[in-house]
Amino acid sequence: MVVPAKISEAQKSMLCGRKNMLLDALRNNAALFEQYPGVPLLKAGDIYNGIWLEHNQDCYFIARYMPEIAWASQDVFIQHQREDGLLPFAFMLHPQEEHERVCFSHIQSVWPFARSAMEIAKITNRPESDFIRIYRAAEKYDHYLSTSRNRAKTGLVEMYCEWDTGHDNDPRVMDGGIPHTCPGFDAGNMPDLPVMPILSVDLSAMLYGNRIAMAELADMLGMSAEKKKWEDAAQQLKELIYQYLYDPEDEFFYDRSPQGFRKYRTEHITRLFLNKVVDQEQFDRIWKRYFSTPGKEFLPNFPFPSVSVNDERFVGGMLKNSWGGNTQAPTTLRAFLWMDHYNRSAELDAVLSCWLKAFAEYPQSDFPQEIDPFSGAPVGAGKNFTPTLLVHLMAMQRLKWFEKEDCQPAETIL
Repeated sequence: MVVPAKISEAQKSMLCGRKNMLLDALRNNAALFEQYPGVPLLKAGDIYNGIWLEHNQDCYFIARYMPEIAWASQDVFIQHQREDGLLPFAFMLHPQEEHERVCFSHIQSVWPFARSAMEIAKITNRPESDFIRIYRAAEKYDHYLSTSRNRAKTGLVEMYCEWDTGHDNDPRVMDGGIPHTCPGFDAGNMPDLPVMPILSVDLSAMLYGNRIAMAELADMLGMSAEKKKWEDAAQQLKELIYQYLYDPEDEFFYDRSPQGFRKYRTEHITRLFLNKVVDQEQFDRIWKRYFSTPGKEFLPNFPFPSVSVNDERFVGGMLKNSWGGNTQAPTTLRAFLWMDHYNRSAELDAVLSCWLKAFAEYPQSDFPQEIDPFSGAPVGAGKNFTPTLLVHLMAMQRLKWFEKEDCQPAETIL
């Protein structure tokens, strides 16, 4: 089980005293982009001086707090969708080259666009016309992924480059000569490598989640036939994920290349949970085996590491921007979207207490994107990374620290 961290009252008071500073830093991460005049968009942070599709859950969590910014940060992707259906993966605030202005070099999507945009549109009371726009954009995106990322004709989504899944510096998405980004800065171009194409667990899980959201959107819009179509398509994709990517002996899901399973135990397993691909019974088995023994697999002192600490490919040494080992704020932020669903609410509280302990033990931290999974020390030179700020704020809110006198007045983030 996840062991809650012990945090002294003095440490709690110190952390509570940061609340307004954290909120100011979050507000300061919004900026006007020339690609979307009029309304600021939510940046990922100072060293990631742009907006990324993989950060769409950040906007969900600020939607009640900064509604216009949250919606604009979804709408910008619809406005700049390519004709063939590919959504940009990012927009740079100060582009140096044309391909940085609207970026199509890889996929880099985790929580499905249809889900994030739909949920944010609900919270921000968008008109029906915007739900229709979301539906049409997500429909085109599904078509793109099902054609341009389906060279092997399996029906699964293929990975072509390291940054496709956002797992920078992770051996799982580097081994075999895999390049950072797709040739010609175009996500449709597959590198000419023996390991290609790679059937991707997390990209396929994302497409499954996108289809489930599409069915819900169709239902909202009164399109019963379309709802059934997306439900059937999601179920078919789920069966393919199990057929090609599940190893029953390991009770784990792995990417597959033409040479067979790529057996890396990494954070990508949580993206199946995020998209609700596995049922409760199987989740419980995976959880017990990989997430419940302190000091093993995905449960070091400060969970969840980006690679199992027992995987021989785990990368130690506190290297910055390492999804090869470090515990990442985006993983923890996304845990809000699946741990309660799988009846692990107490464990989520415990994980959040570990992060707060890390913030307390290293008060000099400027809130970079990652921490050391063994010590909790901040990693990297980044400052005010949006998911890290949100983890700090939402952990205090969830654990009801905002009810403490020195955390008043309470402001709702969730």
